[in-house]
Amino acid sequence: MTFECPKWPPDWPEIGQSVESVLRSGAWGQYHSDICKQLEKRLSRQFETAVARLCCSGTAALEIALRAQQIGPGDEVILAAYDYPGNFRTVELVGARPVLVDVHPDTVSLDPNLLKAAASPSVRAVIATHLYGQPAQIDAIRLICDQQKWLLIEDACQVMGMTIAGQPAGSFGDLATLSFGGSKLVSAGCGGALLAKSERLAARLGPLLDRPGETYPLAPLQAAAINPQLDRLAELNHRRAANVEWLSDHQAAMPHWRMIENPKARRFPDRDKPDLEDGNHSAPDANDSAPAHYKTAWIANSQTHRTSIIQAAKDRNLPIGAGFRSASRCSSRRCRKPVETPYSQTFGEQLFVLDHRALLVNDDQRKSLLQVLTQLHDDTAKTN
Repeated sequence: MTFECPKWPPDWPEIGQSVESVLRSGAWGQYHSDICKQLEKRLSRQFETAVARLCCSGTAALEIALRAQQIGPGDEVILAAYDYPGNFRTVELVGARPVLVDVHPDTVSLDPNLLKAAASPSVRAVIATHLYGQPAQIDAIRLICDQQKWLLIEDACQVMGMTIAGQPAGSFGDLATLSFGGSKLVSAGCGGALLAKSERLAARLGPLLDRPGETYPLAPLQAAAINPQLDRLAELNHRRAANVEWLSDHQAAMPHWRMIENPKARRFPDRDKPDLEDGNHSAPDANDSAPAHYKTAWIANSQTHRTSIIQAAKDRNLPIGAGFRSASRCSSRRCRKPVETPYSQTFGEQLFVLDHRALLVNDDQRKSLLQVLTQLHDDTAKTN
């Protein structure tokens, strides 16, 4: 049995209309286009930050954040040993030294209980990444960063639209990064944004971003494609979250896979569920957390088991792939490792992910998705 995966990026008519309007106006060929400025203001309001600046990718946003704070040779940056590999490499790129801590098994983000063990006079910043629809323990991380006077950079590239206790993910860090890459929850093929919590921090971005032209620009046509997707972001995030919850409720049918989910995280409340048919996209209550699933993740029994799952998924047209490669085994010449990182190593070897395209199925298609997943589970169960 094969799975019919919903299309992504979306081909909504409103995206075409938005892009066409920019083409007709001539704004697509302008420096400092109004549509880009308007998008920056919209992101600043949505993420409750002082300033939002567009750039060419989420990875570039991190590099700009580090360089703007003059983090470089002789400095250290703490991040999770299991994280997007580009974050580790960007720290190296600016000449700083990565300091690796382990992830918490429920959040797949750095464990705040290990931060103090990683402290040193050279530490300047912490990178906290939200992954797989699970919010990092960002309040605890924020508190420690404030106590230690470390810069907190929040990587929200995978969780556009997530809220944590009513506050947008991306609004907790001193600086935060967003991504509009081709597969992301809001897609422009490529692109990103950098959020600054204060005007003081934002002022430091200018010398890097404006020379006087934009150094890392996002194009007006990309901004035109982004705006209509932001209009429907809450709706689609709810659909994905509802499908992840439904799969979690049926996890007993897949006993050889362990779903990554935080048992302490509040679920998206049914009373706030928007009616996707009539276009009523009501927002969640301010006291609730709303997840955003770019990927949802499971742990296989072994690396061999994971390989067999991924290979068998291709035959079923299921968008399943491996998680990130862990930095746990990186040489001590490249990084400092003050604590053991067993969870990061396990996740690097055994974690696999289902892409958010599959989570866009409607209620009638849920059973088909579960059927394909359970068949995949059963067919690969004997692999160890």
